[in-house]
Amino acid sequence: MKCWICGDEGTTGEHKTKASDLRALFPQVSQKNPLYFHTDQHKNKKVGSIKSDTFKFTAPICAYCNNSRTASHDRAWECLSRFLREKRPPIKKGDAILLNKVFPSSVTRSMLDVHLFFIKLFGCAIVEHGVPIDIAPFAEAILQTKPHSKVHLAFWSASDMGTGFSNMETYNVDGYCVFATWFYIVEPIVVNVMYAEPNECRQGLIHAWHPKNISERLLIGGC
Repeated sequence: MKCWICGDEGTTGEHKTKASDLRALFPQVSQKNPLYFHTDQHKNKKVGSIKSDTFKFTAPICAYCNNSRTASHDRAWECLSRFLREKRPPIKKGDAILLNKVFPSSVTRSMLDVHLFFIKLFGCAIVEHGVPIDIAPFAEAILQTKPHSKVHLAFWSASDMGTGFSNMETYNVDGYCVFATWFYIVEPIVVNVMYAEPNECRQGLIHAWHPKNISERLLIGGC
């Protein structure tokens, strides 16, 4: 199968939850100390390694795209994730995170990389589940290092939501998706990732972030 980003042979799978996030929260995973993976199809599935394919999308990506091409995207999210998880006092609804404390060298480029990290995950989910969203702009954003104009992120603080990748909820018109929403959860961080056509005015978009925003403050929402 071909890599959905560049078209080369797809031989790898992207983690649904970044491996560094899993290792930070579950540092002692083993066959004797497994994680329990839940989906609509499988309950309490024991997984004894963070490298397990259980945690990966089935959508194929070539090794270059999954590693070298998107390495800066992965690093940027790892940095922001660590900052938000380890912040003291813990993040809470209403906080305004000063992004120059997270990325002192370049907020604009680093937050674009965070955006592109979620573009990669979103694209994998679209391909895996056959969501009726055009995948070409997702690949183009990664290949050209530019924002996807229709993908927005909202950052929340929430507890008791666990860790994982939620189902995607979609709203379709005439066979095409005009709005989609899903959650990337690494407690206490929840990232609400949304795809919205220009005429879709959804409440979740009110305080969402997009690379076109010029503010260097990230507003934290809550459930």
